[in-house]
Amino acid sequence: MLKPFAVLLLLASPALAQTNAAINCYQGGLVPIESEHLATILFSNNSEYEVDILWLNYDGEEIYYNSLKPGESYEQTSYFSHPWVVYRAESNVCKGIIVPFTDRVEFSVN
Repeated sequence: MLKPFAVLLLLASPALAQTNAAINCYQGGLVPIESEHLATILFSNNSEYEVDILWLNYDGEEIYYNSLKPGESYEQTSYFSHPWVVYRAESNVCKGIIVPFTDRVEFSVN
């Protein structure tokens, strides 16, 4: 039996949670698959800069959802297979992508 997992795409950190896999940051072509399975993502900004959080819609377009200042965090309801991209706000440097495949996933920008 396969265990559910989350795909976590990171630039900043080599350490990965047990249920995540690393891939390069967003280059286009990633879109969600329709899902009825809810997921919660805890986004935490442990860096010294502001970050922007965007959802990738069914057309692969980035849709802005939130910004986090250093030290802030928030929970985002999503669905399995729905990709999210995190950028450093002022430079638009991609800090990672997360695609949840578990009920709860944590994403921390360091």
